[in-house]
Amino acid sequence: MLDRWQIDIINSKIREPVFSIEWLTPDEKVIDEAILDVVSGSLNFDAMNTNRRSGTLTFKNLDGQYIPSPNSKLWINHKVKIKAGYKYNNGNDYLWFNQGTYVLGNPSILSSSTQKEVTIQLNDKWLLLNGEISGKLKNKTVIPVDTRIDKVVKDLIVLAGETKYIIDPCDYTTPYTIEKEPGNSIGDILLELADMYSYEIFYDNNGYLRFRKAIQPEDIEQTAPSWTYNQSGLYLQSNRELQWDEVRNYIIVYGSYDEDTGIQYKGEAKDETGSPYSIDQIGERVEILELDELYDNSLCIQRSRKELFDRIKVQEKVTETLIPNYSHSLEDVITLNDESNGCSGNYLIQQITYSISHDSTMTLGLWKSRKWS
Repeated sequence: MLDRWQIDIINSKIREPVFSIEWLTPDEKVIDEAILDVVSGSLNFDAMNTNRRSGTLTFKNLDGQYIPSPNSKLWINHKVKIKAGYKYNNGNDYLWFNQGTYVLGNPSILSSSTQKEVTIQLNDKWLLLNGEISGKLKNKTVIPVDTRIDKVVKDLIVLAGETKYIIDPCDYTTPYTIEKEPGNSIGDILLELADMYSYEIFYDNNGYLRFRKAIQPEDIEQTAPSWTYNQSGLYLQSNRELQWDEVRNYIIVYGSYDEDTGIQYKGEAKDETGSPYSIDQIGERVEILELDELYDNSLCIQRSRKELFDRIKVQEKVTETLIPNYSHSLEDVITLNDESNGCSGNYLIQQITYSISHDSTMTLGLWKSRKWS
């Protein structure tokens, strides 16, 4: 949570946004750090995409310092860490918020009589795991049945060369032997392991690879909102969309079929009462999923709850436009109240987009938090 003095700086009408870049070696040692000398740029964050962050930056290149070369800070295997924040105390101090560590994409170098610019694409570090840049298996990989999931995850991350990671305990074990041929990616195996037990894996704003239990409805209810928006201050507008065609209040998950016992593993989750779209209000809206990788009833039930939660989240989407608040990160919980379009209560941040400029606005993609039982 933010301290009061930080909130006051973000809310100040005389605040001055500022952006910084750290140029990093492949092992993320700092080569150089500077306030961004950018002509334009943008950053995009999406919690629904494994590549959670992306962006572009266009630099002034009057002295040629951004021409790509092996001796330049802008080179194929280098990375950058972006920070956004605010000047305060008459410009003598800065309040910074990390916006992620990125691998560099394709550069474009423009030279004319009036312009000298370099534009670079910014990509999520996940590309180092999913085979787009690196992360492809060179040899056949076999993960034995009954191996602890958190151990496998750590071994794969270390194999990929990643040294920054946070792995939450997961004492579940692999339900079957996993065999992957050369050319498959480490990222795909990590996603398979995460999906087995309703975990998620992603890079956070500090550049760490996170493996954790997927957010549950009770997590949102128990989380204090990081910010409250009313029809004043940083708030500019919001657009509320009700996705009635996406409404599901009853999820049935069929797992694997055990031929030895004749058991069909199954789990279900229902939004029976207590919400506008619960079964007692609008009747059953059923979705059936067949997931052969789930090998007992408890895993099917767990997965059905996750899938129901995902369906509930998409029932109401809100796009909020605000004066940039760089303290936000994906899956923050915020409160939004605007009686003119019916926005009220807690929302989960699923997308963040903004331009890197002093007169930019920020767009938040929000999902409504609802209780269900």
